[in-house]
Amino acid sequence: MYFVDNHRRASRAGVLAATLLGAALTLQAGAASAQGMSDMKDMKDMKDMQKTAPMSDTKAAKTATASGTVTALNAADHKITFDHGPIPAINWPAMKMEFAVAPSVDLTKVKTGDKVNFTLSGSGGTYTVQSITPAP
Repeated sequence: MYFVDNHRRASRAGVLAATLLGAALTLQAGAASAQGMSDMKDMKDMKDMQKTAPMSDTKAAKTATASGTVTALNAADHKITFDHGPIPAINWPAMKMEFAVAPSVDLTKVKTGDKVNFTLSGSGGTYTVQSITPAP
């Protein structure tokens, strides 16, 4: 009897431990999800925008010009984030978005907070910054 009782207790303890571990992992995942909600909101906004204002035709590359404010620079990855106005040429509303930057663009001439005009080229939802100039 002693062995059977201990086996039952150990089995119940294992089930309880597994249940508690599962609950802890669920809470941890929920916290991580809540922390990333602001990033997810930007992605949701982009998907919603695609539904209401379709992006340019994915078959043909387009060039578009826009103006905005530099909100972030990532020189190591050659990327820039703009808070830009509407871009009618590609049916985009005003938004904040990160773009890849062509290797020919010198990012050392730009800093966060600069108001700039820029040129994009690409298609669909993928555009690359081809030039950046100070806005007047």
